[in-house]
Order: sequence, then C-alpha cells, then structure tokens
Amino acid sequence: MNCSACNSSISVTQKRVKCSNSDCLLLYHSECVNYDEISTHRSKWICPTCVASRPKEDNSNTPISNKGKGIQRAEVVLSPTSVDLSLDSIMSEIRSFRTEMNKKLEHQQTTLSNFNVALKKLQEEVTGVIINFTGIQEELNEAIKSLKFLSDCHDDQNTLNKELTARISKLESENSELRSKSSEIEFKISQLEQQSRDSNLEIQCVPEHRSENLLTLVNQLAKVVNFELGSSDILNFHRVAKMNAESKRPRSIIVKLSSPLKRDNFLAAVRTFNKKHAADKFNTSHLGIAGNKQQVYVTEHLSPNNKRLHATTRIAAQEKKYRYVWVRGGRIFVRKNDESPPIQIKSVDALQLL
Repeated sequence: MNCSACNSSISVTQKRVKCSNSDCLLLYHSECVNYDEISTHRSKWICPTCVASRPKEDNSNTPISNKGKGIQRAEVVLSPTSVDLSLDSIMSEIRSFRTEMNKKLEHQQTTLSNFNVALKKLQEEVTGVIINFTGIQEELNEAIKSLKFLSDCHDDQNTLNKELTARISKLESENSELRSKSSEIEFKISQLEQQSRDSNLEIQCVPEHRSENLLTLVNQLAKVVNFELGSSDILNFHRVAKMNAESKRPRSIIVKLSSPLKRDNFLAAVRTFNKKHAADKFNTSHLGIAGNKQQVYVTEHLSPNNKRLHATTRIAAQEKKYRYVWVRGGRIFVRKNDESPPIQIKSVDALQLL
C-alpha cells in the first residue's frame, strides 16, 4: 500500500495517518502531511484531498509536503480506479500480513508443541527420578534403621563386654587367690602326708615271691648293715601298689618303725654299709635271694607328690649337670658339685631356677 502524497510504499513499521472521512480510503505518511497528533486527533483529521473537495474558501493553509519543496496548495483528483487500486493494495497488505502472522503463529505453535512434548518427556523423566528417589529414600531409611539397630547392638555388646570383662577380672583375681590357697592347702596336705610317713622305710627292687616273709627280709637287712632292730621297733610292713602299672620293677616294701629317729638311724646304717662296700653295695644276695644280683635301695618313704617331684628333680639335675640329688627328712635337695651349697626343691617351679 502506497502513500497518496508521495506514492511510496508504506511499511508496517512507518507512522501513517488515515483520513477520518468515512468515504475516503486514502493513507498518508505522517511526515508527508505534517501530521501532528498533539494538535489534531486521528479521529478528526481530514486528508488534503477531502479538504480540497470542499467548497472553495481560503484554504491556503492546507499543507502538503513534497520532499524538497515548500508547502504548496495540493490539488489531488482521485478517480474511482485509483480508489479501487488503493483498496486492493490495502487488502493485499492485510492478507500478506495475515499470512505472515499465520506462519509465525504456526511456527510458534509447532515450537510450543515441541516444547510441550519435551516438557512432557521431562516431566516423565522427573517423575521417574522422583520414583527412583523415593525408592532410594526408602532404602536409605531402611539402611539407617539397620545401622541404628547395629549401633544399638554394638553399644549393648560393648556394655556387656565391659560387664563380662569386669566379671572375668574378678574371677581371675578370685581364681588366683583360690589357686594360691589351693597351693597352700596342697602343700600342707603334702606335709601332713609326709609327716605321716616320718617313721617309714621304703625298700625298693626286692624280687617278689609267693612264700616270701617280709619280716624275715627286714630283719636280714638290719643284720647285714649291722643295725640293732628289736621286734618292738617294727610296727607294720607290707608291699604297696606301683605308681606306674607298666613298670617292671617289683612292688616296694614299706616298713613302719617305732619312731622317726629309729628310721633315720636305720638309713644311716645302710648308707654306711654301702660306703664301706662300694664295690658290692647292698643287693639281693645279702638277703639270701638266689639268682642274679640286683641292687636293693633303702630310702625314706615319700608321699606321692614328693615322689613325683623327686623323679622330676633327678631328670632336671641330669640335664643341668647337677651331681647330687638326695632326700632328707622328707625334703628334696640338689647340689651341683662338692663346693656348691645344697638347694632345697619345694616345687616343680623351683627347677626352672636351677
């Protein structure tokens, strides 16, 4: 659509003004007719053509700007054909504008549809994420509950462990005291057992016979070692069971004498005899027993505990090169050599100190 003054195209972005006359369809550039919206409202503005068609008066003030020229009186004669062309151009411009707007609207609609699709997909993904997050949250809550349960169990276990540790410490202390008391009691019992044997002799390695007479053997022993032994000095005599049932040695003979002094003197007589007859110490031939000679040992009668301690002491002394092991008054002694002092062995633990 063109300006009726300059016959140039009027774009959508340019300012325009239309005649307020309902029978006039002409458009103008605002600058071509020097239109001032402040002085004249659009609804009352009349184009120069309509002004020119009025009865002639002093219309010298009707301006038409013709680029580069001064304001002159314009005389415009419009034919019906030009009016139709102006209307067609307006309609064409409107249709063009409508088509352009439709394309833009379609493009916007397509973009909006794509956006809606993307938004819907995003919503679905967000929904999936929320569902997954909900599942993770539930699992996390379960894990937290499990951890709390384990923590509570751990705390309970720690408390129980502390209680048990305290109890164990108390029991260990009590056990140590009981062991100490038990050792004391065992020692006292051992002493009592040994004291009950203070008057006893033990004769070892004497062969056994069904028809043997132990009293005759004891008297023969006293006679050989030159020890005076009356019938009233012997209170009891018998053989005792072996401590080791698999041992091939004969059972020992126990002789209970009238007093510890009598027993000690008898033992002294046996030691004296053996010293004098080192090449032929007291043996079975001295008792009148036929067969191969077997040495006979006469010792103090030890309690079972002292016997075990005596046997262990002899083994330890042999390993540690101690020359002497002996028993005196129910007590066990060792000596490394002739110059070293005697050491009393009261328990197996004492052997570790040798």
